[in-house]
Amino acid sequence: MAISSPGVGSGLDVNSVISQLLAIERKPIQQIQTQISSLQSSISSWGQIKAGLAKLQDAAAKLSDANFWRSMNVKSSNEDVVTARSSGSPLVQDLSVRVLSLAQAQATRSASLATSGPLGMSGRLDLSTGSWSGGNFNPSGTPISVNISASDTVDDIATKVNQANAGITAVVVRGAGQSQLVFKSSQTGAVNGFEIKTYDSSNNLIDDGVTGLGALSYFNNGSGIVGQALSYAAQDATIEIDGVNVTSATNTFGDAIAGLTIEAKSVSTSPINISVAADKAAITDAVQAFQKAFSDLSKTIRELTRSDPTGQNSGPLRGDQAALGLLSMLRNHASNTVPGSGIVSLADIGLSFDKNGNLSLDSNQLNSSLTDVDQVSQLFLSSGAGIADNIKTFIQGALSIEGSVSIRENTLKESIARKNKEISGIEERTSRTEQRLRAQYTALDVKMAQYNGLSNYISQQLGAWNKK
Repeated sequence: MAISSPGVGSGLDVNSVISQLLAIERKPIQQIQTQISSLQSSISSWGQIKAGLAKLQDAAAKLSDANFWRSMNVKSSNEDVVTARSSGSPLVQDLSVRVLSLAQAQATRSASLATSGPLGMSGRLDLSTGSWSGGNFNPSGTPISVNISASDTVDDIATKVNQANAGITAVVVRGAGQSQLVFKSSQTGAVNGFEIKTYDSSNNLIDDGVTGLGALSYFNNGSGIVGQALSYAAQDATIEIDGVNVTSATNTFGDAIAGLTIEAKSVSTSPINISVAADKAAITDAVQAFQKAFSDLSKTIRELTRSDPTGQNSGPLRGDQAALGLLSMLRNHASNTVPGSGIVSLADIGLSFDKNGNLSLDSNQLNSSLTDVDQVSQLFLSSGAGIADNIKTFIQGALSIEGSVSIRENTLKESIARKNKEISGIEERTSRTEQRLRAQYTALDVKMAQYNGLSNYISQQLGAWNKK
């Protein structure tokens, strides 16, 4: 006899019985899931610690960077005339600067030319760059030739000159129905002047400055300059620094004072003061960032590892020795001293631990200590002993693949993996138990159905005998 639903044969609520038995078998899963939740909370807590360590590492890295301590606060008393900036390690000093002249590019202008249509002039322009001295030109290289056709317009000539990349540019200036070609050096400075020699279609030098392309010449023919008129002569910038004249092909002076770049803006009649001093504001900001990062991390670890006797307010990392060990090591590094005399500890610049373990800062003491920036810098970056350098190195190790933080996180993750494996094992056993129970109750249903059928048959036979 086939059983269509469990319990039909036996009259038992088989599904309910099996569900209750399986619930008992699955009961350990709830406890394991609670353990997993606690482990995940621990991993999340270590994520907070890692973030705090990374922030402290960044703050320590800045204070252990020699380039940071070489940065200077450079100010000009009149930035419309001259500006300056640190480009290395300038000496702390005050400079008196006067701008005598600004750098200038040579520029020439032609006589008026036809605004449109071919100019009817053929030949070539030889463009040379170099320097002028007493009316004589000293070329710095080989001339670059530009061929001109009789069909070329004034715009065509300008385009050909610009495409030649000879260190000279050309532009057409229009007005009153006429055009003028303006030639200009691509760079400023006395060494970047130019001359232009013109040749006719037979390659003969045009030396009168008038014939054919001669109007576009600018060179000394032995009697004087012929061709175009001079608008601006090539000129160096000249500044006076504490009475010493310095020149530059540009308005920027990068080598006049070691570690300092000076830029001339306009000619001055009176000296401008340039002050160079250690950037105390930047140093103060960096020390404050270090102090805050250290205190924030200390507070985070204390909150996460706090222990409450009642168990109600304990942290997710209650008593975690790895976390507490990290904090202890960081405090040891911060409490170290560096070799030397004077400023040898954080306490000497106003950094000290308060009763709660936070790193506090006395701003007045820090400001006072910055009268000797070199000593303060050595406190943080001294090779092998600098406090910031040691803290940065320690955190790098802790956060590395084989560091204590990574090991702790991996241990927690492995524990979660084992717990999940336990749950899978229980689920497998429960599944097998369910199959076994259903098989047993199905067999019971079949037997009970058979017994019920036999009982009914016997009852029918007895009833028939009694009637007889």
